[in-house]
Amino acid sequence: MQSITKRYPGGVVANDAVSLTVLPGTAHAVVGENGAGKSTLMGVLYGSIRPDSGSIEVSGSPVTLRRPADAIRHGIGLVTQHTTMIPALTALDNVLLGFEPSRLGVLDRRMGRNRVEELSAQAGIEVDWGASADALSVAALQKAEIVKALYRGARVLILDEPTATLAPAEADRLFAVVHGVVASGASVLFITHKLREVLDHSDHVTVLRGGAKAGDRVTAETCADELVSLMLGSDRSVAHSVEATPEASRRSELALQVSSLTVRGRGGRPAVHSADLSVRAGEVLGVAGVDGSGQRELAEAVVGLRSAVSGSVTLCGEDVTARSVASRAAAGLAYVPEDRHREGLILDFDLSENLLLGRHRDASAGGGRFLQRRRVLADAARLLTEGGVVSAGATAPASSLSGGNQQKVVVARALARRPRALVAMQPTRGLDVGASAAVYDAIRARTAAGMGVLLFSLDLDELREVSDRIAVMYNGRIAGVLDRDDAAMDQLGKLMTEGRP
Repeated sequence: MQSITKRYPGGVVANDAVSLTVLPGTAHAVVGENGAGKSTLMGVLYGSIRPDSGSIEVSGSPVTLRRPADAIRHGIGLVTQHTTMIPALTALDNVLLGFEPSRLGVLDRRMGRNRVEELSAQAGIEVDWGASADALSVAALQKAEIVKALYRGARVLILDEPTATLAPAEADRLFAVVHGVVASGASVLFITHKLREVLDHSDHVTVLRGGAKAGDRVTAETCADELVSLMLGSDRSVAHSVEATPEASRRSELALQVSSLTVRGRGGRPAVHSADLSVRAGEVLGVAGVDGSGQRELAEAVVGLRSAVSGSVTLCGEDVTARSVASRAAAGLAYVPEDRHREGLILDFDLSENLLLGRHRDASAGGGRFLQRRRVLADAARLLTEGGVVSAGATAPASSLSGGNQQKVVVARALARRPRALVAMQPTRGLDVGASAAVYDAIRARTAAGMGVLLFSLDLDELREVSDRIAVMYNGRIAGVLDRDDAAMDQLGKLMTEGRP
């Protein structure tokens, strides 16, 4: 890619003369802050975004990519953060869809399955191809998406935040797949905010900052500090760790308590079994576990989105088990959902409207009878500033923001009411190192004032940095609760995968 430039209305320059060279048979990381232009650059390469200027060559030949079909034809594939699989179809049929093999005009599924299994074996991928997509884990769907791209002939594979929703063990297995793809002679371009993944799994790394290229490095010749400096600029810095809450700030009273909570999941089967958890005021209790261990069901039951079969939820000593989501929120329980697109934001609404969701009866919005538009806009502008959201203002649509800035809006809204307890599902998913630190700075400021936090994350490094204690879920049960200082990675891993230390 040579001198790629892409401008949007309003004077926003997403890519400013960016050049990128990817060698055959290599893993190439692309990193940068939220809004640095990473996804735009990959969109240009995949043909889903038309650049204003610049050129692209594949295998030494100039190509014009007006649509994704052009990119696929030239051997470029894309696996996004959010699966494109149709839930009702099997994994195999999703891979074959649009590229069905046939003999004499008749679909030949056996030929297709043989080819899919051949590609899977070459890349070291194991997937139940006969299972419906909605029955597969997030990790299995990611692997199926990779096979789907390879089946379409991809020799340059783009992975956008491939481990954003994966537990550490699943992420390691996914990168084993990446190394298998690279060993076959193909190239892998992956966007990530996790510098450990860059250093462990890439051959080269390109850093973007403010839409421009800040540097190219051979991975073996760089380090995390240099990459952070390139990402943020020499005049900025970010702390790499978060201090535990001082014992003096943690209070004896409980902000949130879950007692013998049992919750049903898909198909009416128990997803959480007799869970007991307590979060003190001023404390961050992290919850770890392999994806699908009951974390989502537990979080939804705590905030009222899912009914519990038995057990209780207590907020600051008050039983809220039978209360609605709105009633729990009014009592001081806030929620950061896992999926900012499906659950967190209405992308066609502007930022002031999104920040108002669930708060439209607050005095700051007019008290519930009539919305005071001027007051709503002023409140939104304040929250955007406090949350460090990069946007064109309170009237900009949520769809115009980068994924990381969208997540910051969700977090800012959750903290706007100064809640007594916060349930957060992966609040820094898709955020860069600086933005992640800003989110946790905001959360820590509230914990210092006495807010308790129940934090769900698939990133063990993050949990060990920001939690005071860590609870581990295994097959819907609480397998153990460890103090931060005692939560060694191997011990957490055993609890996650075996249910015992």
